[in-house]
Amino acid sequence: MDNLTHGLLGLAIGALRRPDGARRPQTPGLGPRLQAPGLRWTSPTDRAVLLGCAIAAELPDLDDLLPAADPVLHALATHRGISHALVLSPVWAAVATLLARLVFRRARPLPVLFFSWAAVVFAHLAADLWTGWGTRIFLPFSDRRFSLDYVAVIDPFFTLPLLAGAIAAGLRRWSWRRFLLAGLVVSTAYLGVRIGSRHLLVHRVEAAYPAATRVEVFPALLEATSWRYAAELPDGYEVGRISLDGPPVPAKRHPLPPPLPRHLAENPTVAEALVWARLPLVRTRAEGEAIEVRVADLRYHIDGDPTLEFVVLVDPEGRTLDARLERGGNVRQVWERWRNERRTWDEGEVPVR
Repeated sequence: MDNLTHGLLGLAIGALRRPDGARRPQTPGLGPRLQAPGLRWTSPTDRAVLLGCAIAAELPDLDDLLPAADPVLHALATHRGISHALVLSPVWAAVATLLARLVFRRARPLPVLFFSWAAVVFAHLAADLWTGWGTRIFLPFSDRRFSLDYVAVIDPFFTLPLLAGAIAAGLRRWSWRRFLLAGLVVSTAYLGVRIGSRHLLVHRVEAAYPAATRVEVFPALLEATSWRYAAELPDGYEVGRISLDGPPVPAKRHPLPPPLPRHLAENPTVAEALVWARLPLVRTRAEGEAIEVRVADLRYHIDGDPTLEFVVLVDPEGRTLDARLERGGNVRQVWERWRNERRTWDEGEVPVR
């Protein structure tokens, strides 16, 4: 997920710990606003836990700073690599604890360490696992990429309750824990609805395509109740859109990708893109003596056309000459494509093209 969501979720996980201040006797006759200055009812350990959790939830994404042979390998192999593995989570927790105790020196280390570790696992690794991009949490023992397709990498419906809770906690500091936990409860409930919805819709798409060898249902951009789907049929992929209150509506068909020549398939960048793409759409064209290979994943589409492609230029010996990511245009162009799709779907069913 995005870094804002990671940090907010980490902060909310830190609020799960019962604060030391909550166990302190209050001064008779004083209202809650007058009990203590600054962050009401918090000890150094309470504050260090919150800070450590927020830091720990961000640390795995430091792999964005690591070098890679090309942008595609950076996006698919370097990012969400070993830094996102479970085996490294105690290391990130220890780093976050050290940083938090530099600020709050009187904090007890064990509560900070435990909740920082929980923030790494649940606010970062699990949050990435919920998305369609996936993460390799079992490195170095397994290179398999896991993804659950419950929410998009950026999902405002999941993030906004956490953000609202954090803002309210800052404004009403004497009730900070209550607001953070309220945001966590709402976001968790939304995630639960998404999990149940996806399993329901997978069965609905499978029933609509009995000949399909595989069915995938995945989040739609900026949608709470609508999803995208793809069915792998003997003669190709059929992609479309499905809502909780309706049947699958197809948008477009794509042929199954033909086998690539060996020197292209064994190119490290192309191979990594093919491993990542669960529903690959592969196109090639000659560029002089080189071959341009385009690998898209039909889980990411608007109106049936892919919105994310990895483009690799390969020479006759199989070496990478150039590699880049194409996201279907700039932000404005993608936004216009999404708006046009919404307008078309609102008018009725979209015929298969």
